[in-house]
Amino acid sequence: EMAMASQRPQNFVGVHFFNPVQIMKLVEVIRTDHTDEAVFDKTLEWVKAIGKVPVKCRDTPGFIVNRLLVPNLMQAILLLERGDANTHDIDVSMQLGAGHPMGPLHLADYVGL
Repeated sequence: EMAMASQRPQNFVGVHFFNPVQIMKLVEVIRTDHTDEAVFDKTLEWVKAIGKVPVKCRDTPGFIVNRLLVPNLMQAILLLERGDANTHDIDVSMQLGAGHPMGPLHLADYVGL
């Protein structure tokens, strides 16, 4: 819808940075069905030029990271709500068991869920 509303859908590209922007290297670069390939490639090069690491994704809910992350965070919250495990144990489990730099509840708090 946004691409069509721009009246230049061939030039429409999504660029999703992660917080904190000055630390996080990943940028999701999103193409629509109308995005011109040359415009998309130029956006990928720009993301690299500013010192970030681009990943490509089609326009889909949550893109890549949030599509995978949000269900994980919600499951951690449900574990806590049901009393299956406490905050510390949930976070430490994912840090040490899955190699995450911070646990899902810590991350959920950090991003404001």
